[in-house]
Order: sequence, then structure tokens, then C-alpha cells
Amino acid sequence: MKSFRGTMFLFGLLATAMGAGTAAAASDDSGRIVGSVSDSFGTPLRDALVQVVQAVHDGENFTSLRSDAGGFFKTAVLAPGVYRLQVSRQGYRSVSTTRFVVDDTRSVSLEIALHKFSDAVLRNDDPRNQGVRQVLRGISERRLIFRSSPGEDVDAESAEASADGFARGGAMRIASGSAKSEGYILRPQASQSGVSTNFAFTEPLGAHSRVILSGQVDTGAGAFWRLRNTYNYRPDKDRDYNISVGYGRMSGNQLVSDSIQSPANSLPPADGLETFAFSTEGTTRLFDLLSIRYGIDYARLHYGEDKSYFYPSLQILLTPAEGWSFETSLTSRRLSDAGSIMLPGGEVLNLAESTLLTMVGDRVSMSQVRHSEAVVRRELKPGASLELAFYQDYINGPGIPILVTALTPSGQRSCVVEMDEDRSRQKGVRLTAKHDVAENLTGSIIYIYGESQEISPVSTASGAAALATVAELEGNPEAFMRREYRHSVTGRIDAFVPSSGTNVIATVRWNSGNPLTALDWFSDKMDIGTNSANLEVRQILPLPAFLEVAGRWEVMFELRNALNQGRKRVATADGEIAFDRNPRSVRFGLNYTFR
Repeated sequence: MKSFRGTMFLFGLLATAMGAGTAAAASDDSGRIVGSVSDSFGTPLRDALVQVVQAVHDGENFTSLRSDAGGFFKTAVLAPGVYRLQVSRQGYRSVSTTRFVVDDTRSVSLEIALHKFSDAVLRNDDPRNQGVRQVLRGISERRLIFRSSPGEDVDAESAEASADGFARGGAMRIASGSAKSEGYILRPQASQSGVSTNFAFTEPLGAHSRVILSGQVDTGAGAFWRLRNTYNYRPDKDRDYNISVGYGRMSGNQLVSDSIQSPANSLPPADGLETFAFSTEGTTRLFDLLSIRYGIDYARLHYGEDKSYFYPSLQILLTPAEGWSFETSLTSRRLSDAGSIMLPGGEVLNLAESTLLTMVGDRVSMSQVRHSEAVVRRELKPGASLELAFYQDYINGPGIPILVTALTPSGQRSCVVEMDEDRSRQKGVRLTAKHDVAENLTGSIIYIYGESQEISPVSTASGAAALATVAELEGNPEAFMRREYRHSVTGRIDAFVPSSGTNVIATVRWNSGNPLTALDWFSDKMDIGTNSANLEVRQILPLPAFLEVAGRWEVMFELRNALNQGRKRVATADGEIAFDRNPRSVRFGLNYTFR
């Protein structure tokens, strides 16, 4: 309880400091024009050309920039004077604002809505594009906020986005999950049962550096929180460096029923669990031909005793000719949808650490998956590509857990088996084809031929296959596991509906046989796992700005393994053994991105 109160006190201090820092730094944006560009339905528009027009005594001066992936734009500090904006994008009717004043005591914030040419004759002008007289003054009395007014079409010339350094912003995802109890906890990753919060806040320290505070908070079984502080230095577009320090804590209380047997190789019980992580990473690009990303990851676990892992990471990307690329990589940090978050500029921030924690009852173990792959990509035409990859994984530590349940006429009992190095080492080949079917419709097919673990009948002295008993299989399931090569085909459709701001992703996977382990876990960013169908929905919400900060709200819904429970049943001589790999789950929540 003392630890919990101390944690809440630290979060309170952090929130107070961030609030004070935001208010104090409001003046940092003075003398700038910031805003967002969207279509008539509120969908952010990327790469919209924003021309800043300054009135001078002998005419007008023009400077240009473009909106980012979230539709946001932000000018450099401007000289005091009278300005207007001309905003255009291919396929949309251009907008020109009326004139307004910019000085060094305030910033100007605008929301620009563009109509498609096909809609211009059918719709009235967007009500958000009001005249300059409709002015709202911010809470700080230092931010003048108004919306642009419609104007005549403008033929804007292309221009490069202005290099204005890093911007203050952040993102947050709050998701609630519901799933059948698995009998174990796997961290750090988002809960299937409970509420998970991923967040990241960026604060610029100058034109070339920033600090990123990120983390995860999970409630429910096995409450867990983790914070990471990252210093990012980017001297130019070809060099980027990160240094990160992270700390996390998980409750050590009993998490599942006492009927679940703990792994024999787990650590002794303790009152709580603490994790510490340190990583460095650098990226260097040479002449748009070669990109090298390198770093080290260090993770330490304290839970009754200390255990640590150290692993270097490396990624080399070579682009020898237009449309061709070759990539090789070594990593232990797996990127997943539930374990990452997207910053306002479209940058994906991986919140995962290089280790996995498995907790069963009051026992915990620590593992590290080490992944290597080599990839060849060919862009066949704009919107169509083909990729061939060769990969290999192996485990350092007890491994990825699987719940094993014995089903007999007298009842059922369960234990957790962790797929250690001998059973988790695997390799294979992956072929991926992607194609933009239409402007807002993308399809992909992934074929994998690789190793996995399966339960096989034992061979008798005569060579015939014989079924094991429940006791034999339950007591030592590893003895009946065999490494097999299997096929996997995954089809995916990604559709966006501009009229409603809805993004729908449908995925169907088929595996030959019944593999207990994922054929290529690192490429499975959506945690599908088994033969099944999955559905993801993202809906943009036309909500007003929060605390007068331009942002985007989005509601999410995910259904995993809709066709099965991720369960593999094996018949024995006197019953059944069930292996739970990735049970059906439902997640829903809210995303918020702001700048």
C-alpha cells in the first residue's frame, strides 16, 4: 500500500510539473502559426501545401510548408506583421484565409477544412471555416484562436516543408480488454483482461533535440506500470541518436488460481517485482543509399533475485537502385500494435522492452527472444510491392508460455509450460505481396513456410504410433513435442471510408497442421497466433480540441480469434490434453493524438 501511495504521489508530481511546464512554455509558440488540415469529414490530410503569405509594402512574401501525417502544421517564428494562408491539396478545392495579425506575444491556431472538387458543388462551405472576426481567446490570453475563411482557388507551387525542428505533442491510448483467463500473465504487453494505457509525451529542448516520456499502465490481474525517459538528438535528417532509461513495477500478489501449477524453473516468490532497462540507439544514413541503425539493450529484473540480459541490435538497409532494397537486422524488441503508439507526426514509438516476463501464481520468470532476418523488397509499381524474407528466432531463458489443461472424466487441471530454447528455436521464409486495390483500399497476402512445435504420438518398439496417457502427456509434454515445417497463409484487407472517417481491417489466417508456436512471431504485429479471423475498427470522432490544443480523437474496437479459442486438443489413451495458445479476446478503447 505504501508503494502504491508513493507511486500515486510521484504521478501527481509528474502531472503537476507537466501542467506547469505546458503553461510556462506557452510563450515558446509565440509568433507562430499552428493548425491542422482535414477534409470535410474531419479526416486529417497529409502533405497539404500551406503557403504563408506576408503583406509587405511592395507586395507579398511567400513561404511554404506541408502538413504531416496527422494533418498538423507549424511555422517557424514569424516576424510581426499581417499574414494570410493559402492551403491546397491535389483533388481538393483550395482555401485562402482572410488577413490576420501575427506578433511576438501570441500564436495563431487555425483548423482548415478542404472539400473535394466532386463535393464542392453539392455541399455548403464547411461551417468551421468562419470569417476572421469569429475569434476565440485561449485560457492563457496569449493564444489567438480562429478558423480560416473560404476563398478562391489558388494554384500553389510545390515546396519543401520547412525544417522547424521538433514540436511539442503526445498521444494516449486507453483500451479495455476481455478474454478467457489464461492462467498466466505475460509482460510487458497490453492486458487481454483489464484496462491498458499506452502514452507518450514529447517536449522539444531545441531545434535538434527533444525528450520523450512514454510508458504503459495495466490494471486488472497483475497490475503493472512502466515508465521510460528518452533523450532524442537529431542534428540533421541523416543522423539520429537515442538514449533511454526505463523503470517498471508489478504486483507480486497471487494472480491466478492455486490449481495452476507454477513452472519448475521460475524464480522464488517475493513481495514485488521491479524492472530496469537501458538502451542506446543511433541511425546514420549515407547518400540515400545506405542506412545503418545500431544500439544496445540492457534489461534487469529484481524479484527475489536479480537477473539481467544484454543484447546488441543492428539494422542495415541498402537501396542500390530505384524500387529495390535489401535489409538485414538483429533485434530483441518486437513491435506490436498493442505495445506501440503513434506520435502526431506519424512516427511509431515502440514501447516494448527486449525481455518477456511470465508470472504464474506468485512465481515469475524472465526470457528474451532474439530475432534475426534478411529481407529483399521490390516495388513493382506505386502501391504494389513484393518482399522475400529469411528469419530465425531463438530463446534465451525459460521461454514463451502455453497453458496445458488435462481433461478427464474426473475433472480438469492445468499447468503452464514455457517453450524454452530447444523448443522455441525456429527458422523459415516469408513472402509478402501488397497492392493498393483502390485509393482507400489495400490488400496483402503473407505466405510463411517455417518451423513450429507440435504434439506427435510416440512410436512403439514395433514402429507403430501410440497415444500417450493423460498423466504422461501432462507430466512431460515436452517429450511429445516435435519440430515440424508448416505452411501459413494470411490475407488482409485494409479499407478506409472517407465519408465517415472509418478504418476497417479484416485478417484471416490459415496454418497447415496445428502448430503450438507462431511460425514467425516477430512479423505478427496484431497477435493473431492461430487459424482464425480478426477484425479491427478505427473510427475518427469529430470532437472539439481538448484544452484548446489541436488533436485527433479515435475510438477503436478489436476482435481476436473470432473463429476459435486458440485451443489445440490432443486425444490421449484415457482423455484429452488442451493447449491454449492465443484465446479469443475483445479490446475496445480510445486514442488521442495532439500537438
